[in-house]
Amino acid sequence: MRLLVDRVPSMLAYWDQNLRCRFANRAYERWFGVNPGNLLGTSIRDLLGPDLFALNEGYMRAALAGERQVFERIIPGPDGVKRHSLVEYIPDIVEGTVRGFLVQVTEVTQLKQTQAALRREEVLRHQVEEHARYLQELLSERTEMLDVLAHEVRQPLNNASAAMQTAHRLLKNLGQDLAIDQLQRAQSVLGQVQSSIGNTLAVAALLARPAPIQKTDADIDALIAVAIGDMPQSERARVQVLRATATRTAMLDMSLMRLALRNLIANALKFGPPASRVVLRISDSDDPLALLIDVTDEGPGIPMSLASTLFTRGARGRGKGAGSGLGLYIVRQVMQLHGGTAEVLSTGERGTTFRLTICQTDS
Repeated sequence: MRLLVDRVPSMLAYWDQNLRCRFANRAYERWFGVNPGNLLGTSIRDLLGPDLFALNEGYMRAALAGERQVFERIIPGPDGVKRHSLVEYIPDIVEGTVRGFLVQVTEVTQLKQTQAALRREEVLRHQVEEHARYLQELLSERTEMLDVLAHEVRQPLNNASAAMQTAHRLLKNLGQDLAIDQLQRAQSVLGQVQSSIGNTLAVAALLARPAPIQKTDADIDALIAVAIGDMPQSERARVQVLRATATRTAMLDMSLMRLALRNLIANALKFGPPASRVVLRISDSDDPLALLIDVTDEGPGIPMSLASTLFTRGARGRGKGAGSGLGLYIVRQVMQLHGGTAEVLSTGERGTTFRLTICQTDS
């Protein structure tokens, strides 16, 4: 029996009515640094010391009064380690008389540490959830502000653009070539402003957009038509569409893909020589299963210095045609949302070809 109780990690002991030890197992040596054989006859006050004894005395008196006691206590050991402990005093009652009480002390330090870690995790989770709700509110407010800004800024610009187109037709009928030239310059500037504002708002909308996107079975010809229709009327005739596939529809987000294609066409028109062609080639692939849209211009090509940063936000070309550095960044973001790619297929002195690969699988 002695061998068995000495192997128990909990402290086991018996204290009589005078609070003197009558039995103690080997665990007392680890907890208090005292050989259990030397504890026999020792006062519990001498073992615990005056401070710890004062904390526990009330429980001892209650046990000697016949009441079972269970409580927690931090017990400092000789090695300086403070052990969280679950203490139990069990009265030894014979024929109605309490002769002493049994003591069982079990270390629960690891349990307490785990509970503390769980409480910290719960607090942290609550903080994260609160912060996420706060960010969602800010995101919603920003989206609302973007919607207002888009309407309040774009509408007057669209009205001005329509008025300029009407004025252009009237001046052309009257043969006012000089006035037409000045008006075309104003239209060009207005177009640049519209493009810059549109791309800025588009970037903000893309950043606020939840994922995944909602794809629909969209008409490819309609997509091409609206993207070309976004170009200035005088430039639309430069865009030539070549079809190398009979595929009529594709799974995509129409508004986002229109945005990406519009930026590629606008860049091709801007960087190509005046009156030069811009070719849109529509094809498909089996591996991966995808719709391919190639946009080719007849410009001078892309400088090597821009190749590595071409699709990053803020990357700008050179010369008067350089924009805000958002166009190709938007193209890449849209393609990533579709699980596809945007890449430079070829570039050189005779022109540049960009390819959009719009994957048609769920992966």
